[in-house]
Amino acid sequence: MEIILAGLLFGVVSGLVAHSKARNALGWFIAGCIIGPFALVVLFLPMAVKDGVTRKCPQCSETIRSEARICRHCRSDLREITSV
Repeated sequence: MEIILAGLLFGVVSGLVAHSKARNALGWFIAGCIIGPFALVVLFLPMAVKDGVTRKCPQCSETIRSEARICRHCRSDLREITSV
């Protein structure tokens, strides 16, 4: 019984952290239930820059999604920067 509760706890925490980082919360919930604390370790690793999917913010150099209009880290308006 304790194993099931621990799996659900890791799943909920992984899902909440993933949601706050704009990642797939359901997928990370399932991963947290299955592999427990290892999902949290992987979740806290920084996102890798992927061509066409993510890019670096020109103001703070954090990894953001390529279609983002406002950086979620420094809140700079990217529409003004890319249109110049």
